[in-house]
Amino acid sequence: MFAVPARSAVTLPIEVVGEAGAEATVLVDIPAGQAIQVRGLWMQIHGLGFADMASVRVNQNPWVPLNNATVQIAEPGRSYGGIGGGFATLKMTLPLAPASVSDGVNTIQFRFNRTDGVASGFRVLAFQFKTADGKSILPPGEFQENDPNSWTPTLPDADSIASGRNLWYDGKLVANGLPGAAPIRAHCSDCHAQDGRDLKYFNFSNASIAARSRFHGLSELQGRQVASYIRSLKSPNPGRPWNPPYQPGPGLDAQPVANWAAGAGLQWVLDRDTDSLPYLFPAVTPAAFRPDGNLNPREIPIAMQLPDWNHWLPRIHPLDGWGKAPPKSLPPHPPLNSNKWTAGLAEKLYSTQLLQLVKTWESVQEGGEETEARIWPNTVPAATAPSEANIPNGPAGMGGSALTNEYFSSAWYQLQVVVNGGNHRHHGRTPIDWPYLAAHFLDLERLSGRAEPARLLVTLIKAIQSTDPAFGPANYAEGWRPDRNIDPRIMVSEEWAPEFAPLAAPMKTAIIESFLSAWLDKTLQYSPESYFSRGIVPTPYVWPQSLRDVAGGTVWQSALQFEAAGVNPQLIERIRTWGKTYSEMAELFHY
Repeated sequence: MFAVPARSAVTLPIEVVGEAGAEATVLVDIPAGQAIQVRGLWMQIHGLGFADMASVRVNQNPWVPLNNATVQIAEPGRSYGGIGGGFATLKMTLPLAPASVSDGVNTIQFRFNRTDGVASGFRVLAFQFKTADGKSILPPGEFQENDPNSWTPTLPDADSIASGRNLWYDGKLVANGLPGAAPIRAHCSDCHAQDGRDLKYFNFSNASIAARSRFHGLSELQGRQVASYIRSLKSPNPGRPWNPPYQPGPGLDAQPVANWAAGAGLQWVLDRDTDSLPYLFPAVTPAAFRPDGNLNPREIPIAMQLPDWNHWLPRIHPLDGWGKAPPKSLPPHPPLNSNKWTAGLAEKLYSTQLLQLVKTWESVQEGGEETEARIWPNTVPAATAPSEANIPNGPAGMGGSALTNEYFSSAWYQLQVVVNGGNHRHHGRTPIDWPYLAAHFLDLERLSGRAEPARLLVTLIKAIQSTDPAFGPANYAEGWRPDRNIDPRIMVSEEWAPEFAPLAAPMKTAIIESFLSAWLDKTLQYSPESYFSRGIVPTPYVWPQSLRDVAGGTVWQSALQFEAAGVNPQLIERIRTWGKTYSEMAELFHY
């Protein structure tokens, strides 16, 4: 009697890439007596850019297209638009009727239905059969991870690799994988890092590189040559396509600086914003808010998934977007409320901003500018936000919706906080215009219905820590100027109350007291008259409407709100005393 050969474990991720109709099939073994409990197929999928782009089939059941109605999208991805929204990787559950699976071997098929002119496939990072109460059925031994370090060029000979390099720099491409796609002037090296190190760094597979090459009009052989060239590069490769670059998380700084751009991984994208609090506040004390302190946002995990590398790459290169003589800088853009905005114009402008971001990444990687300090010496991430080009929320916005457009603005500003939040070296409104950034939290919360008090608190702390401790109020550009920053009143503002609603009452009171105390201690380091000048001063900053009652330094005006929030009466009295002294000094200088 012959033994039945052992079935191989499922290798993850499952890539479904290529032309419309591409499929991948896996077999899994449900332990005896367990199938009757299965009520859903849980999946974590990277790259579902639009509804019905992919379908799933379990055994001989009908194919099910994946969209926000057929699957249950987990938070926080659901609040940011689900399939077709902001997050590149989503967790979802496909409900299964009883008897959809059986004990023993079961078949799961994944299919790439079609492209929208952008997508060329997707990746299933993980999956599980689940019971009604969320219990996993498949044992861990059913799965194994694909190791990129085991990958080699599929065409390892020198001629093939040289051909791939030539194609990378000079290959003739078309715009996309749709029938009749027009030729484009840009080459692979124009939109990616010039030598292709980004695809090596983030470990895009041979199959995905070859598929994307065919998407842009190259042949199967040429695609394999390009993939072999990328695989032959000697640059570091700590990343994965689905792990957002620079995603913050604990332990990131302990890794080699070459790994920083790979981010902390999707495992550190939290399910709930308030899960960040233990990392942000080991103890809620004034020291946590100390303006002369140095909060490290790289090590604080957040519930916002930053854009993956695919969303860094421009969809339209300036060579093809702006005619024969592409501009050397971003072309003028219409005002926010202009009727000239179209989806096409917005895409061209946004792509130009993305190209600047990619080429900046290329520069810091090639030039070794990512040092142990882990600081980008520029403001390029913030400049990538759609709002920086006045791209309006709505049909002309990124993703065709107000929510997705606002997500990308918020995400790129968050990236700026991570790679260069000032670090006590701000100058005027650079590298970050903190009040403007804070206003986007309200905009995003109103569209998503999802408050982010912890991520906002990271922003508030970095804002008050952006000034140079060596300079006092007399230095308008770099010194401590409470009238030019966000202040503790934001914690007791009625307009901002929804943003802090998820905080438990005792936690919120402790945060308010600590923020207020740290702010006042720093303010009282300087004499009242040092906040005023008889000479010429910079033009007053025009505050966003949503911040006019939480910024400007007149914290004592909210004493009653601080009382209602349960703040220590002695601290409130200190605030009132300071306010009286400051106001009297202001009258003297005004007179």
